[in-house]
Amino acid sequence: MRCRIGWPVLLAVILIGMVACSSPGTGPEESLGPDAQVMLAKHTMQVMRARPVQATQFGLRDGDVGARVEDAVGDYGKAHLARWRRDLRRMRRELDALPASSMDALTRAAMQDIYVTRLGDSEIPFGFIDTYGRHRPYVINQVGGPLQVIPQIVANSQPAGTTEEVGDYLRRLWALSPLVAGVLDTFNKDANAGWMPPTAVLDAALVSLEAFVAPPAQDHELVVKLVEKMEASDALTDDDRARARNEAIAVMLRMVYPAYRNAIQNVRDRRQETSATAGLWARPLGERFYQASLRTEAGTELSAAAIHEHGLAEVARISAEIDALLRQQGYESGSVGQRMQRLAEAEAERFEDSDAGREELLTTLRELTVSMEARLPGYFGRLPGVGLEVRPVPEAIQHGAPQAYYTNPPVDGGGPGVFWINLRGVDQFTRFSTPTLVYHEAVPGHHLQVALALEQRGRPTLWRTSFNSAYSEGWALYAEKLAAEMGVYADDPKGDLGRLQAELFRAVRLVVDTGLHHQRWSLEQAVDYMVATTGQSEQGMRPEALRYMVWPGQALSYKLGMDGMLKLRADVKAAQGENFDLRAFHDQVLATGPVSLGLLRQQLLGE
Repeated sequence: MRCRIGWPVLLAVILIGMVACSSPGTGPEESLGPDAQVMLAKHTMQVMRARPVQATQFGLRDGDVGARVEDAVGDYGKAHLARWRRDLRRMRRELDALPASSMDALTRAAMQDIYVTRLGDSEIPFGFIDTYGRHRPYVINQVGGPLQVIPQIVANSQPAGTTEEVGDYLRRLWALSPLVAGVLDTFNKDANAGWMPPTAVLDAALVSLEAFVAPPAQDHELVVKLVEKMEASDALTDDDRARARNEAIAVMLRMVYPAYRNAIQNVRDRRQETSATAGLWARPLGERFYQASLRTEAGTELSAAAIHEHGLAEVARISAEIDALLRQQGYESGSVGQRMQRLAEAEAERFEDSDAGREELLTTLRELTVSMEARLPGYFGRLPGVGLEVRPVPEAIQHGAPQAYYTNPPVDGGGPGVFWINLRGVDQFTRFSTPTLVYHEAVPGHHLQVALALEQRGRPTLWRTSFNSAYSEGWALYAEKLAAEMGVYADDPKGDLGRLQAELFRAVRLVVDTGLHHQRWSLEQAVDYMVATTGQSEQGMRPEALRYMVWPGQALSYKLGMDGMLKLRADVKAAQGENFDLRAFHDQVLATGPVSLGLLRQQLLGE
C-alpha cells in the first residue's frame, strides 16, 4: 500500500530522486543549486495539483510531484483562472529572485518561457486553462475541452492494477460530476458576460457530449478500460474486480451520466444566445485574446495581417510545386485543388469503409512506421529508448477527435508513445497521404521530439513535460520534409504529392486561422477556401475549421515553426561550413527540448 507522507519529507524524497536521476549529458540539472531544486519541486507540485490528469498522462505519481494527484481531475470553475494566474505570477517572481549561481542560464530561460506561456494575457477574464496549461477561449467545445479530454486520459493512462490504484480510478469517476459543475460555472459566467462559442461549435460539442452518454454504462469506455486493466493484474482477486466494476457502473449511472446530461441540457438552453460569427474578433476583448494566442501558440510577434499575407504567398509557392508534379502524373486540367481531389477520388487511392478497410489502414501505418524507424540511425545520433504503438481512437470520442494525433510515453519510460488514428470515415484517408501522416505524428516527428525530451531526466519535470507548439509542431512539419530529403519518395511521386499537399494544408492554415479571427471570415468561407485550395474533402475540412475556432493561433504554429526550423538549420550550416553535421544538428534540437524558437536559436547559434 502506498505510504502517505508529509510535504517536507516528500520534498526531500523528490530532491534525492532528482539528484539520483541526474547523469552526465542528460541535462543541466547538475548546475542547479539546492534552493533552485526546492523551488522547482514546489512549482511542480502546484502546477500538477492544478492539472492532475497531466501528471497521470506523463506517468507521474503522487511521490513524483509532492501532492495527491492520482485521484483528482482538477478545477475548471471560474475562480480557478484567477488563482492560476496569481500562482504563475508568484512563480515567475520566485524564479527571477534566484541568484545567478543557483541556476544555469538555459534552465532559467526555459522556465521563464514556460511560465509566460502558461500565464497568457492576465487582463482577459474569459475562457479556461486547459489540461496542459494553455489559455483557451471556450470551456465547452467539441475537441480539447475538459469534458472530453479528462475521461480519455483516465481511461487510457490511469493505472488500475492494485487495490489502491483501483480506488484512485473510482475516485476519479466520482470526481467527474463536480468537474462538470465547474465547467458549467465557467461556461455560464462567460456566457452571461457575452462570451459565447459560435453556434457551430456548440452544435459539434453537443454531438460529442451526447456520444459520451450513449452507451450502456457497462459498455462505456471508462468501465471497459477499468475492467481490462484489472484483469491484466495478478494483484487483485475476482471479488476485488467484481466490486470495482459494480461501483464503476453505479457511479456512471447515478453521477456521471446525470451530470453530463445536465451539461447537454444547459448547452441546449443557451444555444439560442449564440451567433454564427466564427471569429474571436466579434467577442469582448476578442482581438486582444487572438494577439495573445499568436504569442503563446505560434511564438510570434507578427501581426495577424502579416501572417495572412505570408500564408497566401506560401500557398502560391507550394501550389506551383504541386502543379508541376501533377502534370508529370497526367493530371493537367483544372485547378490544383480540383486535380488533387480527382487523385484522391481514384478508387485505388481509397481505403474501403469497412472493418477490412480499417484494419488495412492500421496495417499500412504500422508498416510505414517500421520502415521509417530503420532509416533513423542515418539521421539521428540518439533515438528514444521507448517504443511506439499505432492504435485506433476509441469510438466514443471519434466524432470530436482529430484525424490523427500522438500521446506521450510515461516519464519513467515504462510504456510506449501512441500514434492514434481516427477510423471514423476511413474512406476519407488516401493511400498517398498516409506516409506523411506517419512522419508527422510518429517518426521522425512527435515521437522522437517528445520521447527524447522526456528522457532528459536531469531536467526539471515542468520543462520535460511542457509543450511549446511552435517548437513541437514546427519539428513535426520539419520531419515531413526531412523524410523527403531521406529519399522515401524516390519511387513514390504520389506520396510526394501527399507531402506537398500536407505542407500546402499548413500554409492554408495561416490564411484560414487569421481569416476567421482577424479577416472576419465565416465558417463557410473558411471551409470553401480549404476545399478549393487543398483538394481535400468538405467532410474533412469542416472539423478542421471548427478546431481553429476553439484553438485560435495553434494552427499557425506548424508552418511558422517549420519555417523557423529550416532557417535555423540553414544558419547553423552557414556558420559551421564544412563542419556541419546533420545528425548532430538534429540531436541538438531534440536535446534542447520544448522551448521557444528564439531560445533554440540562442542555444545553437549563441545569438
